[in-house]
Amino acid sequence: MKYIIDMIDDMRENIQNSKEYTLLAMLLKEDAQKNFQNAGEKVITSLRVNHEHQELRLGFLDEKATTKEFLVCVDALEMDALMYKIVVKISDAHPLMPVIGFGENHEQKQYTFFVSADFNNISGVKNAYDRF
Repeated sequence: MKYIIDMIDDMRENIQNSKEYTLLAMLLKEDAQKNFQNAGEKVITSLRVNHEHQELRLGFLDEKATTKEFLVCVDALEMDALMYKIVVKISDAHPLMPVIGFGENHEQKQYTFFVSADFNNISGVKNAYDRF
């Protein structure tokens, strides 16, 4: 699981806080050899800080969300909120998926949040593939 502070450090080091990157969620599935495979990806279009659950929720509402909006959002947070976990919300019908890593594609100007779930043990997650 990754936290807001981890993401801030990663963005600073790997994209130099560029405000021009789109945000992408990439769903990973573990194969029989315990390697992760890309199971789908989708552009993130919404971000919400949920103070009650101490998390930053990334989602797919019809809004604009780039690294510019993302950095403005996290820059306004209090110090305690930097330890909030980062999760992806596909829909109300699916469980929240924790972010397990970050990546970037400089050519396409994409900043990626990697998410994974145990598809055998979590009810409703198998249909998440359809949403991505």
